[in-house]
Amino acid sequence: MIVAACLVLLAWILPSLGAGDQVYKQDGDLIIGGFVPLHFYDDSSRLCKGLRDISALRLVEAVRYAISTVNEDDDLLTGITLGFEIYDTCSSPDETLQQVLKLVPAVRKQNGKGDNVIGVVGPQRSANSIQATNVLGLYNISSVSYLSTSDELSDSNRFPFFLRTVPPDRFQVSVIVDILKRYQWKYVAFLYSTDTYGTNADVEFRAQAAESDICVGYRKGLSNLDDSQAYDTAIADLIELRRESLVSAVILFTLLETATKIFEHAESARVSRDFIWIGSDGWGNYDLTPLAGREETALGAFTIIPKAEVHSGFNRYFETFIRDNSSDNPWLPEYLLEYTDASILEVPEPSYDSLLIDSVQVIAHGLHCMRNALCEGFSKEVCLGILLENRRFLKEYILTVNFTSDSNGRVSFTENGDSIGRYNIRYLMEEDASYFFTPKGSWVELEEPNLVLEQVPWYLKDDEDGTRERYTDGGIPKSICNDPCTDLQVTRPLDTCCWSCSSCADNEIIKDNECTSCFNQTFMWPHPRLTHCVTLNNVRLVSKAETVILVTVALLGIVGWVVVSFFYLKNRETKLIKASSRELSYLILIGIFLGYVSTVLFCTSASPVSCYMRRIIPTVAITYMYLPLLVMTVRLYRIFRSGKKTAKRPKFISPTSQVGLALIVSMIPIIWALVWIGVQPPNAVTIPPSKERQILEQMCETSRIHQAGVVAWEVLVVLITCYIAFRTRNLPANYNQTRFIAFCVFSTLVVQIAFAPALFTTEVSSQQDLYLALGFIIQPTVVLVLIFAAKIYAIYFVKEEDLLVISNRPSVRRSSETVSAIRTSSNGVVVESGLSSSEMRIDGSRLDDVSLENENDSDLGSNKYKPPKPASNTDMVMNREKEDQYSNNKTSPEQSFDNSGELIDEENNNVCKRPSKPSIVDEVSHGSDKSNDQERQSANESEPGDVDEKGYTGLRKSEEANDTTSHKQSSGNIGGLIDEEDAGVCTPPSEPSIVDEVSHDSDEATDHGRQSANESAPGDVDEGGDTRL
Repeated sequence: MIVAACLVLLAWILPSLGAGDQVYKQDGDLIIGGFVPLHFYDDSSRLCKGLRDISALRLVEAVRYAISTVNEDDDLLTGITLGFEIYDTCSSPDETLQQVLKLVPAVRKQNGKGDNVIGVVGPQRSANSIQATNVLGLYNISSVSYLSTSDELSDSNRFPFFLRTVPPDRFQVSVIVDILKRYQWKYVAFLYSTDTYGTNADVEFRAQAAESDICVGYRKGLSNLDDSQAYDTAIADLIELRRESLVSAVILFTLLETATKIFEHAESARVSRDFIWIGSDGWGNYDLTPLAGREETALGAFTIIPKAEVHSGFNRYFETFIRDNSSDNPWLPEYLLEYTDASILEVPEPSYDSLLIDSVQVIAHGLHCMRNALCEGFSKEVCLGILLENRRFLKEYILTVNFTSDSNGRVSFTENGDSIGRYNIRYLMEEDASYFFTPKGSWVELEEPNLVLEQVPWYLKDDEDGTRERYTDGGIPKSICNDPCTDLQVTRPLDTCCWSCSSCADNEIIKDNECTSCFNQTFMWPHPRLTHCVTLNNVRLVSKAETVILVTVALLGIVGWVVVSFFYLKNRETKLIKASSRELSYLILIGIFLGYVSTVLFCTSASPVSCYMRRIIPTVAITYMYLPLLVMTVRLYRIFRSGKKTAKRPKFISPTSQVGLALIVSMIPIIWALVWIGVQPPNAVTIPPSKERQILEQMCETSRIHQAGVVAWEVLVVLITCYIAFRTRNLPANYNQTRFIAFCVFSTLVVQIAFAPALFTTEVSSQQDLYLALGFIIQPTVVLVLIFAAKIYAIYFVKEEDLLVISNRPSVRRSSETVSAIRTSSNGVVVESGLSSSEMRIDGSRLDDVSLENENDSDLGSNKYKPPKPASNTDMVMNREKEDQYSNNKTSPEQSFDNSGELIDEENNNVCKRPSKPSIVDEVSHGSDKSNDQERQSANESEPGDVDEKGYTGLRKSEEANDTTSHKQSSGNIGGLIDEEDAGVCTPPSEPSIVDEVSHDSDEATDHGRQSANESAPGDVDEGGDTRL
């Protein structure tokens, strides 16, 4: 009584809240209530707004059609007429509750209506059915739903008066699981609505998925009341899941409103053909309505709907109903305003009219059985009373119903009021820019197999970057966590149906799906199939062939070094060798030999001894090869640079000083190497094999800092040598050893630039050894050829008469032109003019002269004399105009060396006047201001074209006068400073000239030479065999 009073009070209150009270009814002996959603429900205003599609109107008329059919059936409820009252629930539990109260006996009595409601068909949604059956159950009124599928309603203890002509959701979940199994989709996402419809399906799906080894990679519940942020987050999570895996199947177990919002936000996120949506009947029942023009987003979607075939009899009835337009249906005018006659007659897909008709038929058959059982032979009035009094037993009679429906086949129930599982499977397709759902399969509980699916076209798109293949070889989309692992990968389970594939380390094999190292006690390497470990061999370089080649070339280099060294030492007394700084050259030869030895070291296996040698020997080799070259070049640079400023001899240019300086400076890299030996002692280590190099390598452990220091020192020495060689590029051709040095160091610099980046960037020790070995073959070979082999070749293979000087200076005449020079003695007498280049040797002396031994010779007085060859008449001719030009030249012209080592002016003919105090340049050029005056005087007295009685030019006397009194200073072409005999004797300068220093002479040696010239006639030979001057 208390509950009934509360319900009556609630029935008074709810209408005042604005709930609709329209009803479509027909009187009868017994009333069957009907609940159909015809409008949408606005949660914010709590009002019914917006008309649903034409299928809702068809459901209303389906109730009327079914009851009319029962009343017309003479074999069914004979003598009893059924009536109906149909209410709009707006798919809202609140609105459903309001309408259900109108069928409660107490409320009906209060409203003056009879208590003759025997049963109810509907509501449509599970939540509404729960609300309705809870109220109606208080009055023992049974309800038969035509679309409520929640598993919760299968609990007969909670809902003892509920039945349904559709299968529960667990069968719908079974259909979804069978579809996933059919296409081998093992990794899916699951979105559900947060009402009982969705939450129960979530529980059931997880249970069935676990039994079928299907993983849910992402699951989320959404409500129609959630804000946009919740939907955006869900779509973003799905996109991220697709990016990280091969998931494509997304189950959407939601109601219509929730599904509509999901597709709306998916379209905003530009989701198009990225997923295969599998929809439940919660939104699948409404055809394209939840898509609302977003069909491209859901293209290729499956929907599972209860099996409901078209009822042809009802379609004819509905068509007549619309055309007559004479029904008292309160919602018909509203629909006629919303839809045209053509559209209102279209049969929607899917159509659930037949399911509602079956629900009415179920109640009628149950009443028929109940009447036969309880009031057989009683009058109509008595029988109606008995039926209403015992309506609590109606469900038991309905459970015994088993009949064949006009459209859906056999109708029967389980003991808890559920119908057998029967579903149609539809697929969203596109054709001619038109989207539509079409049947592609079915699922029946009691048949085998349960699932029947036709072939469908797939619309899932591949990844844009092509990194993942989203279709199988059979052309079916994948929906898995990851591709199956290969035989060379380990499968690491992340879940029952999800895994990751990981590769073992390069030194590991796969054993029992686990990675096992091959580096347990000894270094081994996995078999290519990763089934077992194999033994490896030690190696030195990349291959044995390269080792043999490098060692062979190094040994050939050593043989070449021995040959060159032998001939170099054999000819060490020749002026060409003496002129090449022999002591420094010996250091270079030592460095070359150590360079070839270094190549052999880098080709041998690493050991403690070889590692120590690799730290020291290569450093010493590079230092001894290039540091003496630097000292040679600096010496020449200092001599000629000082000669432009002073007549004073530069310091530390003696052989002892130069060798000492080279040895002292060479200690810098040696000390650096010794320091690092103390900081990080050399040690032979074994490098484990790698995937790229399946070999064992022995290497000498070293520091990159130590290597960088050594390379920096080598580059510094080479760069300084390059710079000095560049600065001395304009020295006379007689001193062109600097050119050989420049070419040598420039070549070395190129090698270092080419090999240094590779040396410091490679992590493979054998590659480092290879680069170093190649470097120590190239560099010693370049030095050996350019610095030493060229001299040996000149000594043995170039004839003395072919040793021509070919100067690169533009101021020196080439080929057969006459190199005219005028030299004067200290008293102004012209001593020489007209020396032909054809009379010069490559070492800088004339063919008929010998050289004064260079400074490297300890016996400065052992000069040999050879009488000069008289110059020809042609050689003595000098152009008068040039003599006038030079004699009139009051300023000192640019000074330069001629081929014989003398300093002459830029025009080759002008003789500079000796200053009162000889400058260093004047000493080198053997001229002075006074000699210039005398030269001009001689030029005025003797015409260049005049010839005396002996056939000599006008300059003959001056040249004859000087032929026996002066000697010329020059240098050899290959390098070294030498003395060359002149045609006359020059008076020594008051102070020693720089040329005397370069020529390895001194004041004492010069005086001794003049004394010898006065006491001994040319051609006399002393007891030592030397020609006396």
